[in-house]
Amino acid sequence: MNMNILNAQFTATGSINALVDGVQMSIPADAGNRHYAAILEQGIEIAPYVEPAPTAEQVRAERNALLAACDWTQVADAPVDQAAWAVYRQALRDVTAQAGFPLDVAWPVQP
Repeated sequence: MNMNILNAQFTATGSINALVDGVQMSIPADAGNRHYAAILEQGIEIAPYVEPAPTAEQVRAERNALLAACDWTQVADAPVDQAAWAVYRQALRDVTAQAGFPLDVAWPVQP
């Protein structure tokens, strides 16, 4: 049986998303699956998985988690260089002002 298979692309989990006879499908990469067998038989090229670009919301959430994880450094009796940690924390806050935000973020290094 000849199937019309278009736009085959691997997913993060290793299955394949493709348009099969006009229907969008998730196809397990399993030799026993007839759709996967058709992809192989027809020599259809399967595009590699591409990690989606991070959203501004995701980057802000990561930044907020990093800030929360070092809140303790600003307590008056914290046994750390508070000035260095304050600089780091400000750099985290400034992440959203970077030219590449949210796609290209240079994360500051903890002191």
